[in-house]
Amino acid sequence: MDALTEELLGVVVSHVDYGEADRIVHLVTPERGHVAAMARGARKSKKRFGGALDIGNRVRLRMSRGKGELWRLTGATLDHGRPHARGDIERIALSVYACELVGLLCPKEQPAPIFYGLLDTALLVLDACSGPPSTAWRPALEAKALTFAGFAPRLESCDVCGLEATGDLVFSASNGGVRHAMCGGGVEVSEAFVRALERGRRTPLAELVDVELPPGDSWLLNELLVWHVGRALKSRSLLDVL
Repeated sequence: MDALTEELLGVVVSHVDYGEADRIVHLVTPERGHVAAMARGARKSKKRFGGALDIGNRVRLRMSRGKGELWRLTGATLDHGRPHARGDIERIALSVYACELVGLLCPKEQPAPIFYGLLDTALLVLDACSGPPSTAWRPALEAKALTFAGFAPRLESCDVCGLEATGDLVFSASNGGVRHAMCGGGVEVSEAFVRALERGRRTPLAELVDVELPPGDSWLLNELLVWHVGRALKSRSLLDVL
């Protein structure tokens, strides 16, 4: 192998068509975090990469440095294609959402095994489920990703008075989590809902597939994500209608 070529394991998180035949592929890898690579001829020749570059796939990559920030993808072999998760639209939508979420928060061009592990685990859990996971699963994934990125949602204490988050509570994305209603404004949330979000943040994803959230807005942590990164996730729109 050429000294300038690297072999990596990665998960495809997105891709963009380029020109008439090429494709820019974004991946999350343990060694280099979020990387973007040019796959020459990926759309013209089915033999070169096959279906290896589909979103959510775990692939074995062979890459070399290209010009600028783009790597040059010279080879990709499918390692795990999540075939069962592709069996229903909701698990497909959750897989794409997980890829966009982790891909957005994962640091670029630096080691990020914790993000790679979170994403690969999430996709493996979706693939192993007999159907879509229950309502606690996605917010738990969001909570874990935000925590790994340094944006941990505050769910146990009030940011104003510092006391335990009990009684009448509100959630404020701009303030990073919950506070007592008497301490400031936000979206009303129940103590049971907040405690369920915190349990989800600390519980393995595989143990949450059958866990339901108490009544409440399940997109609260997504709003916290949007506040931090400055834009909405495109993949949320499909989940909204399912």
